Amino acid sequence: MKLLTPTRPAELPAEARLARLRCRRAAILVDLDHVAADYVTETPATDVAYWVYKRLNIRLRKRLAPFLDLLAMRNLILALRYTLAGEAPPVALSNNSLLAERLQRLVTTTEETETTIAQLEAALTSDYPFAVGLTATYRSQGPGGVEQQLADGILQHGLVRTRNDILKGVLRYLVDMRNCLMINKLWRWQVNQAPPLATGGILTTTSLQRVWAEHDSDRFTRLVSRLAGEPLTSTEAIGMEQSLLKGLSRLLKRAGRDPLGLTVIIEYLWLAQLAIHNQLLRQTLALDREELLEEVLLP
Repeated sequence: MKLLTPTRPAELPAEARLARLRCRRAAILVDLDHVAADYVTETPATDVAYWVYKRLNIRLRKRLAPFLDLLAMRNLILALRYTLAGEAPPVALSNNSLLAERLQRLVTTTEETETTIAQLEAALTSDYPFAVGLTATYRSQGPGGVEQQLADGILQHGLVRTRNDILKGVLRYLVDMRNCLMINKLWRWQVNQAPPLATGGILTTTSLQRVWAEHDSDRFTRLVSRLAGEPLTSTEAIGMEQSLLKGLSRLLKRAGRDPLGLTVIIEYLWLAQLAIHNQLLRQTLALDREELLEEVLLP
């Protein structure tokens, strides 16, 4: 089954919808950190995505489907993480209107864990072949392996489907971001096993695997700096993450100069997600910084 909840597409012309989004985007751009506090309170990230989704016409939905699927999968993964840990997901996740209702119920069920994973695999595989083998992954790698398979799979799925150069560039950047943060995390944890790197990014997996094998931190820093578009001043998790997040924001800002381009919508959704992300950081950074980052990184 599809990740996205079925709703009737809007009939408003694309130009009118893009004009409204430009106004809302400008409000966030005025001061991202300042706006975030009120923005999070009034409009949860999941509701922002759904607000956009239900106002898109058929043509825009089709063109944006890989990115909307990515957002829906992110929320599915986060809700599943809470459920598998025996905790109730936050209301913003359990009431996620963007995610199909059946999947919402499935990832918040209190059934036995392996049964939940098996049902999730059965529900997804017809439309998302990368979910095949999810139950076997759970048995061999646990919840972390399930998250990895779904998060990497949805990026690869989107890269194959999209024909829009900007959207493809965003997805490739997110592949690189995941790979770089994965390498940095495993180095920090002193894990000897090579990281499972996703393909399709701007940085080749061969190059990243060589960096890993040689533990070449200087070359790794140069690669991340090139990707982010700015010198990396620290390889601490929070510094690297923030540099990469800023890099994607710059990429979208450059691409979003066309007022009638698809990037207007992608950038708006990204800025909304980033506002939520930064607000979560401010609210909980006083706790465990490293543990926090593992929880709130954008996939």
